[in-house]
Amino acid sequence: MWFFKGLANVGMTLAFFYFCGWWLFVGWPEKIRREEDPIYAMRLFEDLVPVAEVLATRRYHHRGAEAWDCSFAVVRIADGAPEVPPSRAWDSGMGWQFAFGGDWKPTPSPALGNSTRNALGFCSHDFSKELVAELQRIMTTTGAWYSRDRVGETLYIYAPEPRLAARIRFGD
Repeated sequence: MWFFKGLANVGMTLAFFYFCGWWLFVGWPEKIRREEDPIYAMRLFEDLVPVAEVLATRRYHHRGAEAWDCSFAVVRIADGAPEVPPSRAWDSGMGWQFAFGGDWKPTPSPALGNSTRNALGFCSHDFSKELVAELQRIMTTTGAWYSRDRVGETLYIYAPEPRLAARIRFGD
């Protein structure tokens, strides 16, 4: 009889650790994604620009995605936004995912080099065709600002007209 009690204890212990492992590696990250993805754009742009509408937002990679995937925040700017693009450093206390801008350059953006990643190109499959066309138009015409890190993983866009701000990152 003691054998069956011991076997039951082992089974219960294994089931407990299996559930805890599942929650730690699958359940908890999914819960975080469901809670934080929809509000990422609003949190990123708070205290930077007034937001009229969130056009696309995702803070974390999809579950089961490749190691390199997209995170982004694209918003329609409300009236009263500054003409000069705002910036927030990665060490602002909010974390690197809330950095915005920095070394702003006027559009149009020059062609990318062979070793520069194209964050907009890689992540365009996550946006509507209309949004992709608008972002590409902004990057190839005058009147807006962009900033890109040295390797092109992260692209920041600020366009007072047509009132759009974006942070697009293709990374790990």
